[in-house]
Amino acid sequence: MSTTSDPTIIISDLHLGHRASQIRDPEELVPILKEARSVIFNGDTVEMRTPVDRPVGRHMAAVIARLCHSIGCRATFINGNHDPAVSKIDHLDLMDGRILVTHGDILFLGVAPWSRQALAYRKIHLRALANLGPDALMNFEKRLLAAKRTSIKLQLMERPVTEQSKAPKIGVLVAQFWPLHRPFMILRAWLQTPTLAARLCDLFRPNAKYVLVGHTHYPGCWKRGPVTVVNTGSYVLHFGALAVLLDGESIEIRKVIKQKEGFALGKRVARFRETPAERLAVRG
Repeated sequence: MSTTSDPTIIISDLHLGHRASQIRDPEELVPILKEARSVIFNGDTVEMRTPVDRPVGRHMAAVIARLCHSIGCRATFINGNHDPAVSKIDHLDLMDGRILVTHGDILFLGVAPWSRQALAYRKIHLRALANLGPDALMNFEKRLLAAKRTSIKLQLMERPVTEQSKAPKIGVLVAQFWPLHRPFMILRAWLQTPTLAARLCDLFRPNAKYVLVGHTHYPGCWKRGPVTVVNTGSYVLHFGALAVLLDGESIEIRKVIKQKEGFALGKRVARFRETPAERLAVRG
């Protein structure tokens, strides 16, 4: 996908089925989804990491895809670390290469360095990179593949997180702050994300002006050199979510607000104008 002529919305980290997700029913997303003809779910849309969670994740992915179809909206799923095999897509280049969209797990060695098992994650990720050859770190597709293989491998180390699992919900909250250094690791990842995303563009997509990620659950819009970095946040507790709207001529970032009947687009955070490639060609 290199062009975006149809109105398109990009959101991420719905975590459908997760006990901490604020989305109880995918129908709650209809006010957002019907704003566009195409929606890109940029990773961690559903939970597919453990044998307990995987059937729930597959079901929820099918539900959200059918929902999109029912309202005339085309759904595209990008893999995330919680749903590493939900599709065959690990990234998209949009608007003639000016926008890179990827979940964001590629940014970090160990995929999720704030994890309680970060050291084990790091070792698995390093092994995955080594298995892909000495040039893996400098090859975009290999970097993406290594992150994906790491997430698949980590399935064996994860606990179930869907409603069907036995752990009490209070355990989800406590887990966010244990061990005690975990909040500091999370904060570090938040601070690093804009710079790491801009470096990713500089290395692999030097013509890109925007990079859209999720993964860290911290929404925002930052400028790093010539690159604008947007993190679309998440639909779990705490910091909320952003939606990115594309129409071929502009990139608009909107807050996502929770209402009684579901979720909707809120106030504009930023808007960027982009000249379509065909107009640039005519001018040239």
